[in-house]
Amino acid sequence: MDYQFPEKLFPTFYNCGPPNLVLKHSAGGWGSYEGVLGQGGAGPLSSWTFTSRRQVQGQLWCQTEPVPLPLLSPRKASQGYLKPPDPLDFLSHMQNFFMDNGPDAFRCMSEILGDNMYFRKAKTKEKYRKGSVNMWKTKCYVDLLYKYNLCPMTYQSMSLNKYCSLMSDVIHDIPPELLGSLLYEELTEQRDHMQFNEGATGGALAFVPFSQSEGCLLYPGGLGMNNLNFHKVALEFSERSSCVDASSSEPVSFQLKAPIRQISCCSLFSDCCVAVRSDYLCGVWRFSERNEPCLLQVVNTKAAATCVSVSPHILGEVLVASESGAANLWTVGRGMQKVRVEESNLYFNAKSSWRWCEFSAHPRVMLYADRTGAELTDFRLK
Repeated sequence: MDYQFPEKLFPTFYNCGPPNLVLKHSAGGWGSYEGVLGQGGAGPLSSWTFTSRRQVQGQLWCQTEPVPLPLLSPRKASQGYLKPPDPLDFLSHMQNFFMDNGPDAFRCMSEILGDNMYFRKAKTKEKYRKGSVNMWKTKCYVDLLYKYNLCPMTYQSMSLNKYCSLMSDVIHDIPPELLGSLLYEELTEQRDHMQFNEGATGGALAFVPFSQSEGCLLYPGGLGMNNLNFHKVALEFSERSSCVDASSSEPVSFQLKAPIRQISCCSLFSDCCVAVRSDYLCGVWRFSERNEPCLLQVVNTKAAATCVSVSPHILGEVLVASESGAANLWTVGRGMQKVRVEESNLYFNAKSSWRWCEFSAHPRVMLYADRTGAELTDFRLK
């Protein structure tokens, strides 16, 4: 239940296409029948008719909520829809480790037992019986299993079974019980990370309006998404649509040491305060329509930050929440003040370290939330 999101968090205005259609890919509704309208009621499929949503005279629908659009091309965007790993598949991963990384898995014991075992085909019986054991048949059987992937329950080797029962607990450099538990833990963590990327929660895009026709667009750039761009743009409106003209000026760019996860901004008296969150870095900039962006302060966080929120009441105050469960009031130039700490989730154990905090209508009351619920916190008593 922890990994299921309500459908309303992902609004969409595209029909899934013909009734009872099963998609052959996992790219949401993109690239399917989102461009047609189906009409036919509850009759048979042969009686259904489909008309195009987009016609010469205009679109047949008008959106009332924002529609999520992919920021990457369809080919690159489809790479994110990968099947999460199953933690119970650790046995297959262990098998691959032993077969593909044999020297790492059996280096020490192979050097110890190497003098007492003979893996080549002996021509005479006396050659391998002097202080060594002939392992030729066992080696051939293991190579046969590796080459043809035979069923070990159908094709058995008596000598291999005896050696397994005798040395199964000492022949591995890494005990299988320890390796299995570590692989299970790693696969579980990768599954949680793919299903809910807690560190990247938030919107790394913001727009600051200067007037009805001009504003500043804030967005990350660069190959590592570690460049913060301040780009002054103009809004152009027409009868049918509106667009953004960014050709009048070049963006002002700041290079950060880590990818940008979230951008939060607020304007008061024509001055704008912008807070940017990376994994372990948070920075605050200040700019206006006439003044260029200026970096005010940067702080490091011991735990990975999951939220940054600029105060709409007082410029220079920022709330920072981290995976440790702490929420801090950051006053630029004065440092941080811890206003709340939660060692566990609010209402039930969701095993999630994601936290979120925002200012409410009162400058000293904040909204503190995790994946289990939300609460208001008055930090005037801190």
